[in-house]
Amino acid sequence: MARLYLDENMSRNVECALAQNAHDVVHSVDLGNRSRPDPEHLQAAAESERILVTFNRRDFRVLHQFWTALNAWGPLDRRHAGILTSWGDISDELWADLVHAFVSQRRNLNNEMWEWRPRQQEWERFGW
Repeated sequence: MARLYLDENMSRNVECALAQNAHDVVHSVDLGNRSRPDPEHLQAAAESERILVTFNRRDFRVLHQFWTALNAWGPLDRRHAGILTSWGDISDELWADLVHAFVSQRRNLNNEMWEWRPRQQEWERFGW
């Protein structure tokens, strides 16, 4: 199953549900990363080779684009294991089910960001 990093805006309900589905889940708070800047969450997830799961779509869109640009230009030469986020409000139970189903179907999210679109009921890849 997937290795996941939940940032601090993810509830413990999501963590428990994903762990019950045999995912290797860590919560940023348990790692001492409470109130850390978003770039540090992405770095921690990347260093531990975990998919970052967040509801902070707006900030992580910017970070993902910056990460992609730095890789394209050469100074970073590093990957992240993926970012999953969603548009709008979504229940913890549904979110955990969606993340579980998505990561169970896909083997490699390296340097990709995916957003759940509730209105369209589909995942959409974000980026260039």
